[in-house]
Amino acid sequence: MDETLLNQQAEVNTQANQQTQKEIFVPKPNNNMALAIFTTVCCCPPFGIVAIIMASKVNNLYYLKQYDMAQKYADDAKKWSLIGIASGLVVQIIYFVIYGAAMLANM
Repeated sequence: MDETLLNQQAEVNTQANQQTQKEIFVPKPNNNMALAIFTTVCCCPPFGIVAIIMASKVNNLYYLKQYDMAQKYADDAKKWSLIGIASGLVVQIIYFVIYGAAMLANM
């Protein structure tokens, strides 16, 4: 009976040490705030605003030791920023094609 109790305590201590080591070595994810702001200002404000909201949550979640959620929000901020940049570029290309065709038609 005492052996079982000692084994259980050793297992709990091992799990606690592993958790402490995990907390020490978890790097803070990049919140991608600069990319989100660039997207908002230069490309596509709706997607950029979503990205800024996601990026603003990363640091708070990290300091609350919710590492997985912090990484998820960092990835989401990057995803929405890239979607905004891509959609902004597509809209600009379409605009210049239509504007170019109109200019050629007036010649």
